[in-house]
Amino acid sequence: MKKHQSMNPMIILNKDEQFYKELYNAKKSSSSLKTFLASIDKEDVLKRHLIIPDLFPEFIPYEMTDNDYFQDKNRNVFITKHNRYTPAFIHKHDFFEIIAVFSGSCVQNIGLERKQFKEGDFIFIAPGIFHTMEVFDDSSIIFNILLKKETFYFMFAPMMKGHDLLSEFFSEGMYESQQIKYVIFHTKQEDFIAYQQRMMNLYKEQLYHDDYSDQILIGLLTSQFAYIMREGAETMESSYSSHNEKKHDDFKVMSYIQEHVADVTLEGIADHFGFSTAYCSRLIKSHTGQGFSDWKRIIRIRNAQYMLVNTQMSVREIGNSLGYENPETFIRAFKKQTHTTPAKYRKENISNQ
Repeated sequence: MKKHQSMNPMIILNKDEQFYKELYNAKKSSSSLKTFLASIDKEDVLKRHLIIPDLFPEFIPYEMTDNDYFQDKNRNVFITKHNRYTPAFIHKHDFFEIIAVFSGSCVQNIGLERKQFKEGDFIFIAPGIFHTMEVFDDSSIIFNILLKKETFYFMFAPMMKGHDLLSEFFSEGMYESQQIKYVIFHTKQEDFIAYQQRMMNLYKEQLYHDDYSDQILIGLLTSQFAYIMREGAETMESSYSSHNEKKHDDFKVMSYIQEHVADVTLEGIADHFGFSTAYCSRLIKSHTGQGFSDWKRIIRIRNAQYMLVNTQMSVREIGNSLGYENPETFIRAFKKQTHTTPAKYRKENISNQ
């Protein structure tokens, strides 16, 4: 794919990238590495949170959580340009990550696979999957897009109809039982300039921190994915085994619970799929670590949390929509799961937006 350097305003290496490039070059011999490490201002390095496995292995962030990137509760989306020449280190996180290759290329180890990506690629990496990133040249620009798990599902669920593999990938991420490690879309050459323009709009909006920026970011990202689906759905590939295209029983049952959470019963699931109730019960337990009733409650409360913050429905209406017979029952269940009431949860989270 032809490079479009004129669209790369970030091509100049920043201060951290210059440091990492010097470290990268120093590693070409043990003597030069030793000299370089000895010359480092350790206090400055720690202040800048630079990753130096040879010097400070204890500070490598192997496991990342929402709290590491979403301390600002106004933010559901976090976008950054990956620092070129950053030493590759294995890590995982409890949120979804999207890698957007704006220009050039990168290499990632995802699980046990080593993958080469090129400009225009749009890669979804599931929560809990160990991976690395390698960008060791001056011209490649890679964006990291991080998205809270609960936000991810509600953003992309409407686009999942008719795409069983995508539905399974996103749903597994919510259920914390990932079998599909990644999903990749490859942008066609004729759509590449539009892809870059949309990515630049996303990155520029990230620089704003007003009352509207997060909602605009969600809209722009949803739009980017919709265009990618429209223009290149047939280019999609994943870690899903080609011989295992049929949905697993566990995914079918978990999806059914999500879709019918207001009135689902164990007997109803068994009747719908022609399974025994004992089989359904074992399947849910092995997949979630929870019994049916507890898992149903967890899903209900997750949905309630989203509706409290993102709709104007009353507490009574939300409880009714999720199958609770009266507000008192809903409030007790919500408090048991979250240690606060629906009204307090709404007030605290809306006040932070």
